[in-house]
Amino acid sequence: MGIAVNLVTYMIGVMHLPSSTSANIVTDFMGTSFLLCLLGGFLADSFLGRYKTIGIFAAIQTLGTVTLAISTKLPQLRPPPCNVTVGSNTCKQASGFQMGILYMALYLIALGTGGLKSSISGFGTDQFDEKDEKEKSQMAFFFNRFFFFISFGTLAAVTVLVYIQDEVSRSWAYGICSFAMVISIVVFLSGTKRYRYKKSSGSPIVHIFQVIVAAIKKRKMELPSNVSILYDDTPEASRVQHSDQFW
Repeated sequence: MGIAVNLVTYMIGVMHLPSSTSANIVTDFMGTSFLLCLLGGFLADSFLGRYKTIGIFAAIQTLGTVTLAISTKLPQLRPPPCNVTVGSNTCKQASGFQMGILYMALYLIALGTGGLKSSISGFGTDQFDEKDEKEKSQMAFFFNRFFFFISFGTLAAVTVLVYIQDEVSRSWAYGICSFAMVISIVVFLSGTKRYRYKKSSGSPIVHIFQVIVAAIKKRKMELPSNVSILYDDTPEASRVQHSDQFW
């Protein structure tokens, strides 16, 4: 949030891009951050597990914020200031190389955000046994504090960090983001031996695609007169009966 909330002004005022282009870049960046949650969730459920997913994608996000801080600091990675003279206002747009570094930084952040958002809440849930009443109440306590600090962090991002970006330096503000990410990774890794690790049951996305593929392959097959002979490997007690309701 601290990066995206006034990124448009950086695109317009420093990179000298049109306002419509700047708005599209920020919108694409935010949208990609949320869409990549699907990828992060898939990797966590099918291959890496939530712990490794958080560690890997937090490192990726940190790399992105460091790259962004560097790109705003080095004059070689941004165009020269506008040449304002009497009757003239010449602004040179950012070059392809300069925009490439900026895009790399933003989409590293987006990739890291996608992996983190998809796994952190679930990993927090894994630390509690919902069948135990005491741990169930502890989980409610944990999530109350969890979302409180998320809200507090968002508030600090759109006030304090934005102020630092506008009044001090963007590289300082993005450097603070990078430093905060490094500290968070250290704190996260410090609990490695204390965490509970639950075995993943597989990604629901995989099951959805399996159903779609099976439906396409069997689209020309005739429905048997007796639906009881259809293949169903779920226990009888939990089996959902077939009906014509959603045909």
